[in-house]
Amino acid sequence: MISAEQITQAFDDSTREFRDSPEYQSLVTGNASAEAAREFIRNVFRTHYLSSHIVALCFASLPSDAALLLKENLLEEMGRSEEEKPHAALLLELARGIGLPEDEIDQLIADARRRIATFCAVRLPVATLRELCLSLLLETMSFEFMLSRCSSEIAGALSKRYGYSKPALRWFELHSEVDIRHAEEGVIVVQDYLAFHQIADELFDRIARFTLGDNLFVRHYFPPASRQRSRSKASPAKARHVDSMTIYQLRIPFHQSFRHALQSREESDAVIVKITGSDGRTGFGESLPRSYVTGETTESMVTHIRERLAPKIFSDSFAAGWETLEYLQAVLSQWTRSDKEDSSVIAWNAAFCAVELALLDWSLRADHCALADLLPPHRFEIGYSGVISADAPADAAALAERMARLGLRQIKVKVGTADDFARLEAVRNAVGDKVELRADANGAWSAQEAIESLQRLAKFKLQSIEQPVRACDLNGMKQVRDESRIPVMADESLITPEQARKLIASSACDYFNIRLSKCGGIAGSLAIAKLAQEAGIEIQVGAQVGETGILSAAGRTFAAQLPALAFAEGSFGTWLLAEDVTFENVAFGFGGRAPLLRTRGLSVTVKEDVLERLAISKSEVRR
Repeated sequence: MISAEQITQAFDDSTREFRDSPEYQSLVTGNASAEAAREFIRNVFRTHYLSSHIVALCFASLPSDAALLLKENLLEEMGRSEEEKPHAALLLELARGIGLPEDEIDQLIADARRRIATFCAVRLPVATLRELCLSLLLETMSFEFMLSRCSSEIAGALSKRYGYSKPALRWFELHSEVDIRHAEEGVIVVQDYLAFHQIADELFDRIARFTLGDNLFVRHYFPPASRQRSRSKASPAKARHVDSMTIYQLRIPFHQSFRHALQSREESDAVIVKITGSDGRTGFGESLPRSYVTGETTESMVTHIRERLAPKIFSDSFAAGWETLEYLQAVLSQWTRSDKEDSSVIAWNAAFCAVELALLDWSLRADHCALADLLPPHRFEIGYSGVISADAPADAAALAERMARLGLRQIKVKVGTADDFARLEAVRNAVGDKVELRADANGAWSAQEAIESLQRLAKFKLQSIEQPVRACDLNGMKQVRDESRIPVMADESLITPEQARKLIASSACDYFNIRLSKCGGIAGSLAIAKLAQEAGIEIQVGAQVGETGILSAAGRTFAAQLPALAFAEGSFGTWLLAEDVTFENVAFGFGGRAPLLRTRGLSVTVKEDVLERLAISKSEVRR
């Protein structure tokens, strides 16, 4: 049984980690800028304004003697008498006391509500409600433990070094006075929770490490967006070097083959890049090169990473998440440009994507945050489409029926073969009219063939036709769009921002299919998405057939941050793969729905033993 001393030690370790952090030291010594201090107070407000809601959830999960202590805490948070104001009211006084205008305070309240809503939508790496509530309880009690030891020092610094009045800082003073008792009671509450729910020591240790590790309080009070806005010159981002890069070529069997007009696949050919930094941390990225799209093959991509990209990475240093992303956006065109001797390659986008995601995963983990902190979500879940390959009509209908039973309401069907009509007819008959159908020709037709084919297929009420003609035939694509009256989606024609501009200028399409591996990772995809949004082009976030949870997780975060998302594909996970390489199951669930991912880095944990086993080739480059 976990002892009170062990729980206290866990809280003490988290508090010491916070007090030793550069962010905390910069604040309390007065080296932070005035704006950084104000941003700190804003984040205190965002973190604690609705904290009583979290305490209430913990209370509901603890119907035992210690629940009375938690109830007392909850009542104090809410303000149990006229003499004692609710903590939310004290936070309002704090915000007004430092001079924040009412419209900004309203925005902070909205931010606090959005945090709760986002938290409720994020997939957590715990299996049951009792484990989730233990994580919340540990976080809640650890904050009271930390505040009982730090809030006086913080209030003193805010008053003496930044000129805020003591009455405005009452929230901090109250936590200094009250939370010593709450911190002691919190240990009792946690012990009682462990006993009531019969939680084993090993499970407690795992949840405590996940909840309290990676500088919990810095993550809340100094999130990456705030550090980007107000990083002080006295506390610059710490640059780190990459010491080694390991490249894995995988072969993961599919449960069933996947075919379209240009290719047939029975296994995944994913390439995984592992970054190991001078700090000992690692990061993983992934891409799947397609020779008929970007011109990259698995072999040429690996060679390009080893000989071209690795030396660039080893010769430079990388700061925390924001700075690394901005760096990658700046070098995107240079690192993906095809040289004259590589005339068959349009852009080294797959190579860039794998390296970029590995660097982001590594740097974000070092900064105790997730990709979703850099790309805040606009939606609480992603709804994925089903995809049916160029199968025989009966097989396509059987798969479509299974997808419909799973609740999918959008399905894409591969076309561009002799039996397109029979396949679409079988699928439409299997799913009825309530399921939206799209088609993808992968550039198999000429413009005239596309128009004639789409006239025959129009009875199946297609929402769009993806890449009806060859990638370079923008005039033909526009002709198909104009004459078929079916919205056209660009895929193989859309690799670089320059191609996006040409598509827009020629009015060749209604949709962009943005795939991270094809479009140059997060940096390239953001650039193309911005052009699409400005031009009124709708966006589908696509996927590579056979991608693992690493690329799927990055794609989901990218999709979630788009202000408007027409369709999403991917996150098939073990629906398609015989085995995945991540601990987290990223596959979509009923209705194609999948939750947000927001833990550390790309928000998945790689099973390195599985990665080693599935690799048919492994190479390492060192600085």
